[in-house]
Amino acid sequence: MVLLHGLGRTPRSMAGLARRIAAAGHRVENLGYPSRRLGIAACAAHLRPALSAIRHRAGSPLVLVGHSMGGLVARHLAAADPGLAAGLVMLGTPNRGSEAADRASEFRLGRALFGPALRDLRTDAAGTIPVPSCPMAVVAGTRALLPFFRDRIPTPHDGLVSLERARLGVGERWCAVPGHHTLLMDHPGTTAAVLDALSAWIPAAGRGG
Repeated sequence: MVLLHGLGRTPRSMAGLARRIAAAGHRVENLGYPSRRLGIAACAAHLRPALSAIRHRAGSPLVLVGHSMGGLVARHLAAADPGLAAGLVMLGTPNRGSEAADRASEFRLGRALFGPALRDLRTDAAGTIPVPSCPMAVVAGTRALLPFFRDRIPTPHDGLVSLERARLGVGERWCAVPGHHTLLMDHPGTTAAVLDALSAWIPAAGRGG
């Protein structure tokens, strides 16, 4: 399994989830990428050699787990290489764009802080992100601790992404947990949802992926 963090984060943000998944018997790779320096497609291209090497070592397709923007990067990766992913789990991912990104992109500071990927996260860019053919699951949060965008996001939401915008709508597995965006990967319900997807998508004999 491969973990991909969100915009402006590092692999440290996914370290707790990595430990819990590894404790359940799965081999986990927790990768970093320059999320604030590149757009989403370019982030996927940056990660592709590492993912190909991990896939080769595993000898079987991988499960990709992305938090927020990391889920969109994972969609790019899985769509470009149908043999890469056995499944994709997206945690708080704005699959249909984010109203928070719309608002932040109106300001020079927001554009400078978050970089070119901010444009890819807007609601008017959602249709440009490819949808892979592998099985997918979405975990969305319903508690908001961040106060900045509450008046711009339909409830329920996790502070940055609404349930409406998280849902991809292509028959994916769906789970809502009472967590907020920033720490959604650390909610027990998220861990359970990831493990449930892994058990469905990876045969017991191949749990190393």
